[in-house]
Amino acid sequence: MRKINFEYRITLLYLIIGGAWIIFSDKFLLTITDDQEKLTQLQTYKGWFYVAATSSLLFFLVKNHLKRLRKAEAEAKKSNELKTSFLQNISHEIRTPMNSIVGFSDILNTNHLEEDQVKKFLAIIRNSSNQLLYIVNELLDISMLETGNVKVYKDTVHLNKLIDEISEAFLPITKDSVKYEVKKGLDDDRSIITTDEGKLRQVIMNLLNNAGKYTESGTIKLAYELNHSMLTFAIEDTGIGIVKKKQKSLFQRFEKAHDERAQNYDGVGLGLAICKGNIDLMGGKIDFKSESNKGSTFYFKIPYNPVR
Repeated sequence: MRKINFEYRITLLYLIIGGAWIIFSDKFLLTITDDQEKLTQLQTYKGWFYVAATSSLLFFLVKNHLKRLRKAEAEAKKSNELKTSFLQNISHEIRTPMNSIVGFSDILNTNHLEEDQVKKFLAIIRNSSNQLLYIVNELLDISMLETGNVKVYKDTVHLNKLIDEISEAFLPITKDSVKYEVKKGLDDDRSIITTDEGKLRQVIMNLLNNAGKYTESGTIKLAYELNHSMLTFAIEDTGIGIVKKKQKSLFQRFEKAHDERAQNYDGVGLGLAICKGNIDLMGGKIDFKSESNKGSTFYFKIPYNPVR
């Protein structure tokens, strides 16, 4: 059923109230008195009361409508600003690996190089291709989450083994000045659970990659524990932290944890939005606490469904 526009609803409401007021108020006045002089005086008071009542009602309705319109306008403006910023960032993020792929491919194609140089340039091309693939995957992930096309698949997951695999992948890209720590909250038998392994792995890796990106020295710690019927994961770092003005909208699309005007880090601002989308689908919650220049702790909870 098509919704009636606001201006038509207001006009219709005004006519209905006005018609009902005229009919019922006149009948009511006739029950009070039949003196024409008094009726004329009461009709005047009735008219002024109607004007005051309807103007107050219309003011309230129009004010609320304009409030909703202004809120929608502000959200649309912010969304457009984020999209503009996103397009600027994504063009840079895509152009950089593409330039490396094209440039070093041309060098390999047009020059006679030593074997060591060939291996070096091929490694650069491979890394740039992986970087480009990562960006494309993030775009696809956020698109599927927003359209509701992502499903949760229940797998039997050896959680402690999964943590070890993630750590093995993360350690080689950790800076030499950063210490990486892991704390497991369950023994191997109790850590066999039912959950979506792919989404859980992606969330932990995204959070660890963010911690690694923003931490130049100190510690990055991955830990989990069982609290009642929920598994609580925490990724703690001693990095740059998150400024307060960024914290409220951090899980929104295209938002970045750092001040882009003062600091330059790779990324298109989709990782945390993807994390939140996946955790929501898994029946959990994600949040964080952070202090600028001291570090951040991201923590999320998912249901604990043991296999045995």
